[in-house]
Amino acid sequence: MRVLILSHMYPNRVGPVGGIFVRQQAQALARLGVEVNVVAPIPWVPGFMTGRGKWGGYPLVPFAEQPDGFAVRHPRVLEFPRSLFFEYYPQTYAWGIERVVTEQIARGVDLIHAHVAHPDGAAALRFGRKYKIPVVVTVHGQDFAYTLQRSQTCAKSVRATLQGASGVILVSAKLKTQYGLETWADQLEKYRVIYNGVDLEDVVQQPGPQGNDSEPGTKTSGQILLTVGFLRPDKGHAVVLKALPELIRQFPDLEYRIVGDGTERPKLEALAQALGIGRQVVFLGSLPHPEAMTEMAQCDTFILPSWNEAFGVVYLEAMAYGKPIIGTTEEGISEILAQEDVGKAVPARDVAALTAAIRGLLENPQAAQAMGARGKELVTRRFTWDYNARQTLQMYKEIVNH
Repeated sequence: MRVLILSHMYPNRVGPVGGIFVRQQAQALARLGVEVNVVAPIPWVPGFMTGRGKWGGYPLVPFAEQPDGFAVRHPRVLEFPRSLFFEYYPQTYAWGIERVVTEQIARGVDLIHAHVAHPDGAAALRFGRKYKIPVVVTVHGQDFAYTLQRSQTCAKSVRATLQGASGVILVSAKLKTQYGLETWADQLEKYRVIYNGVDLEDVVQQPGPQGNDSEPGTKTSGQILLTVGFLRPDKGHAVVLKALPELIRQFPDLEYRIVGDGTERPKLEALAQALGIGRQVVFLGSLPHPEAMTEMAQCDTFILPSWNEAFGVVYLEAMAYGKPIIGTTEEGISEILAQEDVGKAVPARDVAALTAAIRGLLENPQAAQAMGARGKELVTRRFTWDYNARQTLQMYKEIVNH
């Protein structure tokens, strides 16, 4: 089976973490014997901007590399800061990747797998139709939570892409039930829920180094809450901060550690100071994945009360470390929380409910540890990348042999 994976989220030296789940699935597919080739477009940036600003690292990304035993190519595409002209990205992507994709197709491709419908899936569908190659699209959440609402052009692109695809993978049942899919999908039977996973070898528990509390991987004598995720409003960091003053009065040694960076960081730091909890909140910034996992190993409870979350892999990583988790109702992870008793789900933006959930775990450490143990067993059994890859490969075979 020869599969061409198309994803602008695929990790590179500028963004080594953001789309790590795409890379991990590709690695798992390769372990199953799939001949994987990756096309991971990045923005075209003039050479004179090398080293300057947020996009200054893109000119240094190699056009081709092979970090995992299969080829990863980074053609340049026309893209604009702040997602300007986002409606037209399928066209600019198709232009930028045409030479690389046609070269791969000439060598032999059985199926194209695109991650997100717009722009990657829409661009992939152009080549699929031209060369009569089936296309599978994975919807991770942003297509439904953001792109469908962005404009009529974007909504039309998402719907047309999914209708034209041979198969669609949804990373949570939420995506199949909460966005009106049944009102516009052409063949509901081609939409399949395949949960993301974790690489158990990548999340081996290990104690972090002892040292200053501001350093990654440290362990204090108190209880540690941990969030790992981009600092955006919808990740819910501010909700956690607002819950902390009351909790810290009851648990003075409580500490909240935050891995991640983003535009909200100055606001969150100011909020922590305004609430008088600046000493109990540690902003660690963006960390390499191994260091983030060291933080995971050291925490007592993982918390990410986000909304517009399809199914965050980071929850599974916390469960793999045997940590109880706190998520949000009506989001992807709530499906697991409701069925498996591995943590607690609270309504989005509800400070009082979040405070009660955290207090419940802190006051009942044995129950919290039992939740963590159930979560670890569940991940080991049902939420690995190898398990995901076997389901994905089965879908590939059904489509190719249809």
